[in-house]
Amino acid sequence: MTDSSSTDVLIVGAGPVGLTLANDLVRRNIPCRIIDQRRAYHNEIRAKGLTPRTLEVFEDLDILKQIHARGSRNRPFRFYEHARLVSELDPASDPNNQPTPDAPYRGTFMISQVQTEAVLREHLSEQGLQVESGSKLVKVSQNAASVTAQIVHGTQNQMIQARYLVGCDGGHSTVRHLCNFTFLGETLENEQHINAGLLVNGLDPAYMHTWADPDQGLFLAPLPYDDIWIFQATISPEQHDTSLSTLQRIFDERAGLPGVHLSDLQWTSIWRPNIRMVKQYRHGRVFLAGDAAHVHSPVGGQGMNTGIMDAYNLGWKLAHVLYGAPDALLETYQAERLPIAQAVLASTTVRHKTWLHHDTGNSDVSANIQAVSKLLASKDPSADTTQLSITYRGGPLAYDLDETTGIRAGDRAPDAPCIHAASSRKVRLFELFRGPHWTLLIFGDSPVPQLPAILQGFLRTYTIIHPGTARVGEHILVDVDGYAHHFYGISGDALILIRPDGYVGLTAGKVDQEPLLNYLFMILGKGE
Repeated sequence: MTDSSSTDVLIVGAGPVGLTLANDLVRRNIPCRIIDQRRAYHNEIRAKGLTPRTLEVFEDLDILKQIHARGSRNRPFRFYEHARLVSELDPASDPNNQPTPDAPYRGTFMISQVQTEAVLREHLSEQGLQVESGSKLVKVSQNAASVTAQIVHGTQNQMIQARYLVGCDGGHSTVRHLCNFTFLGETLENEQHINAGLLVNGLDPAYMHTWADPDQGLFLAPLPYDDIWIFQATISPEQHDTSLSTLQRIFDERAGLPGVHLSDLQWTSIWRPNIRMVKQYRHGRVFLAGDAAHVHSPVGGQGMNTGIMDAYNLGWKLAHVLYGAPDALLETYQAERLPIAQAVLASTTVRHKTWLHHDTGNSDVSANIQAVSKLLASKDPSADTTQLSITYRGGPLAYDLDETTGIRAGDRAPDAPCIHAASSRKVRLFELFRGPHWTLLIFGDSPVPQLPAILQGFLRTYTIIHPGTARVGEHILVDVDGYAHHFYGISGDALILIRPDGYVGLTAGKVDQEPLLNYLFMILGKGE
């Protein structure tokens, strides 16, 4: 028997990337389905941290409280050379890891991928959409109007017709394979690592524990909410035994700490670093996101976070095109995200080879400890691992009408505390950005542009004034501390248009209605 059905967007893969996309589409009232070939949710923990920028995305998706409840911020580290404790590092002691008014989630945040997925899945269920587990994609075809996916679910065949299909199904992506995307790069065949989940007795669970020898590396991290420790180690390419006794032997040989006992092995996996990415993110009505499009070294914790940013970039664009915007808007997904993936691959490769000393042949443990310390303090020389500085400047959606503002089109829109003029209530800009809409910030005394009715449902407008300015209204904000003017680089009148994904689309020193409308009509396709 074969069942047939249709939807607007079919998402293949229910990891953090696919779940982020599904949550974003559902809140935009876009009919979608999300399938995963796994019959049960996996318990293996791969990614273990979220960047400050990802936490900002999760605030927008209204799941930040649940995420914070299952993770921990600025966990301290201990570094060892064999049995000798070399140093301790408390990320909270560094100012770069403390919240600021423009970036409220600075710092390191540890949470297992299992818990991140659980929060996303639960939120999706609350909005009325369930993951369709045990559904295997076996065939994809498309024409000018739709994509048809053949799905096998148990003994049943399903044909799902969708306007668009998005492959979020990981490094071994079936979507990528079936749709003939190229996936160029390399596998580091002479390098192998083991990842395991188990219990540890004898190590202080208040710390992350790191042995930073390039050839004999070892890392143990407690994850209290999961009631498990993560064990990670570099092993020889010939090593295949992943038994508990082998892991205990590796620990004893490399750490040499007496009285530490490993037990209750839950899972193990062996992996080799892959450094690969696609040449394009789109084939017709099929898109890729996350590891399906790019894989790289996990050093620095950029993989899952980069994939979540892919989904966050694509979601609003798919929704707008399904609302009637020009298809050209979808071309900006690759234009904006592919250079970001290229930069991440380059920086993680440099960091990986430096830490493992592939290029130098040096085995200086102290150099690795210093490198990890810089990474945790957001001072890594390879890249900004907070992802707060990612920009789409110069991209197809970035328009600066003049040089008046310090912030530029394509930049991340920062947070700032203000006071609501009518109620005297404290409010943050991020609270006002939250949701699927665009946001227009008008600095100064200029009148609010009169928008046609067709745009009013897409755009919310706020005027930001200095203290002492005699204006009161429902959409008037008082910049009592001057943070908004400072972080946006505003010295006089200005207009800042912010996209649904929290990036600046347009800047202008003069509040002029015509270029604003031209920009919005170009993207939304709602002009006369």
